[in-house]
Amino acid sequence: MRKSGRTKALYAGSFDPVTRGHLDIIGKALMTFDAVHVAIGTNVRKVRTFGVEESQRLIVGSIAERWPEAVVAAEAPPLGRALFEGALEVGEFTNQSLIAYARKIGATHIVRGLREASDFNEEFNLHGVAERIDPSIPMVHFICEAQFLHVSSSTAKELDAMGESIGWLVTPCVEAAFAARRG
Repeated sequence: MRKSGRTKALYAGSFDPVTRGHLDIIGKALMTFDAVHVAIGTNVRKVRTFGVEESQRLIVGSIAERWPEAVVAAEAPPLGRALFEGALEVGEFTNQSLIAYARKIGATHIVRGLREASDFNEEFNLHGVAERIDPSIPMVHFICEAQFLHVSSSTAKELDAMGESIGWLVTPCVEAAFAARRG
């Protein structure tokens, strides 16, 4: 058994907001796969702080801040436009399963990030369900760098609400989005 053709990974999450930990996983996926599609999904168990469209802009902005070479033009690309000369796309999916969306975009793999042992149980269950639905799209897990093990979107929201600095959790454009919400 060998890899056939180009690989395309789907990295899906709520990204509300995108964090430095998410960017670490995106970077690892970019080094591993030919193309990466980052998609914002809706989680019925979570109330969003930022709308899906704003979250897409924050992902694109955070990627441009983390990797200036991702954007060739002087300004950030419009939503949906590829970064890194087409190797990275940002999109969204609603009202469909992760596997259905992976099939729709032609993903060959699904990427998931792990921070701590408690993530493993949830990811293990998701892996089992996804494999039952479509075993042809393997799930790959990346463990984030040690400095991001305690980074989460929830932590960023909680610390910001208490007036604490969140620059170590998120990029400047996300910090600015929180500041704009506080008005």
